[in-house]
Amino acid sequence: IAGKFLLSTSFPFPVSFIKEVMDDESFEKKPLLKLSCKKTRDEFKTIPDLTEDYSEPSSLHKLIIGNSPEMMDYLLFSQMSLLSLHKLRELDLVPENVKQEGRLLGQRIMDSYSSFDCSLLRHISRLGSLKCLTRLDMLVDQNLYLEQFMAELPNLLELGLSILTRPGLSKHVYLHEYIPRLEAVVAASKAPVLKVTVEAETRRQVNKVFKNSYVEKLVLTGPCTFDLFPVMERLKEVVVNLETSLLANNCTYWKSRIDDRGLHRAGLCCVNIGAVYENCPNLERFMGIEVAMVSHKQTFNKWNGRIKKRFYDFYLRQGGSKEIKAWAKTRWLSRRPVTFCHDVVLH
Repeated sequence: IAGKFLLSTSFPFPVSFIKEVMDDESFEKKPLLKLSCKKTRDEFKTIPDLTEDYSEPSSLHKLIIGNSPEMMDYLLFSQMSLLSLHKLRELDLVPENVKQEGRLLGQRIMDSYSSFDCSLLRHISRLGSLKCLTRLDMLVDQNLYLEQFMAELPNLLELGLSILTRPGLSKHVYLHEYIPRLEAVVAASKAPVLKVTVEAETRRQVNKVFKNSYVEKLVLTGPCTFDLFPVMERLKEVVVNLETSLLANNCTYWKSRIDDRGLHRAGLCCVNIGAVYENCPNLERFMGIEVAMVSHKQTFNKWNGRIKKRFYDFYLRQGGSKEIKAWAKTRWLSRRPVTFCHDVVLH
């Protein structure tokens, strides 16, 4: 707490922070720079000097999922009153772990987390401090409630979205709720850096079109089948992080042969390189491959032919052995992609 600023704190407050406040004779509200809500499962005693008969161990995770929304709103209101948020710069709401006992979080826990995070954002919004944020990291599911706050985040420099949807989403929910809302959140962001981490999502062969006029760097961590099509006029760099620990079965791209999964399909896996033609004219690097010198002021077929050679060279450097014709048949674009966004169906 000493110093001009309160650099960071966890929320709800850890017992150590509350004890520090209690031990001080006076308390000055200092501008907080970073607020984190990691939903930790580390257990603590709410009142340390009482026996377990009177103070059972709890955790921030248990507090969030075990109380009613009304109780959590009261907790938010009372604890946030101790903070000065007019200089808040970073907000991190991604849980420390999206797995519980080896399994991904269930929908009940996700609903509790989302309800708490949404209430926290509403409280910060009420104070007028969302406009101060320069970095926001969120865990989102198919409901994408973040969309309602995007207009209040004009100064973001980096937006991080960790995606964990319910397994087995129906075709209707996937096409008319999840995808349109995800595309809408991306379209509304003014952050030059967009980071998307896909923890889990329903597997469907549907193009996700990310249109944005501000993003300069796109970082994707996810499955080969994410099918992202960027339409970003300022985009300069695309970084794709793919699974590399499965040895012979690294690549899970659509219809990939079992005997051809050792190496990923750069340009197809996760992010489609074909979508950048005329849609990302300022792109310089894609997965470390220099692409800026291939002009978009030519037909798609000519552009594709020149880009293809660069990605084939990358394939060879990764240890690939196919001839270019055989490589292109199973590891390259078969046609020019079509890029259009999806619309939300209102109920």
